[in-house]
Amino acid sequence: MKKTLSPVTKVSTEMFIHQGSWALGFLSIVLLIFVGVGIGNSMGVNVRAGMADEDFFSIVYRSTKGFMLVIGIISAYGFLSYYVRHGITRRDFFTGSALAAVYLSLAFPVAVTLIQWIVSMVAPQNAGSTLLLQKFDNNWLLILVSYGVQIFIYYLMGWMIGSGFYRFGWIRGLGWIAVALVLIGFMDALWQFELASIWEQWLPVTTAFSVTLPVSLAGSVAVILITLILIRLITR
Repeated sequence: MKKTLSPVTKVSTEMFIHQGSWALGFLSIVLLIFVGVGIGNSMGVNVRAGMADEDFFSIVYRSTKGFMLVIGIISAYGFLSYYVRHGITRRDFFTGSALAAVYLSLAFPVAVTLIQWIVSMVAPQNAGSTLLLQKFDNNWLLILVSYGVQIFIYYLMGWMIGSGFYRFGWIRGLGWIAVALVLIGFMDALWQFELASIWEQWLPVTTAFSVTLPVSLAGSVAVILITLILIRLITR
């Protein structure tokens, strides 16, 4: 007799497979862009300053955040209504979707590292020359942990924003974008990345400080827990 999957396992597995196929398409497009830039640069074509000096991982590191944000929003609209119509409770969907996001955030670093290794074998590059690796003292374990944590948070932010619009409509849904920006800004300050510097232009604060790895991880866990609680409150 075929064993029936639990609702949570069903949701997490199906969403991971579905979103994983999107992720493969996304990585394929980024890889084509990377190869195209390399070919264009070798032919003397004008390439955006800085891009020609980046490796595949550096490009994916930034662009994956936007991808995870988008599919997080899609999960609130497309997947929630689909599973609820098919008898899955909102609670089971919440747990399953969160697990799928964890699986995806673990799979991305593995897949990207494998592709980066293959690319480096075909076109050797001095890994220490990339700005991203320099920020992490050429520590691949640290950069993979940072990558996985951050893309998971961006997925949660997209999920929260999508859930806010799904539950409250367009007007009040805009408030959830503001909440997400604050949380992402805090997270970026912990890891000292892009959005953190934006706050310096608008608020009397500075992000010019050193944050240790334990503090970054603890702060990220706090952001994750806060976001999950908010999503559960919105979608229950």
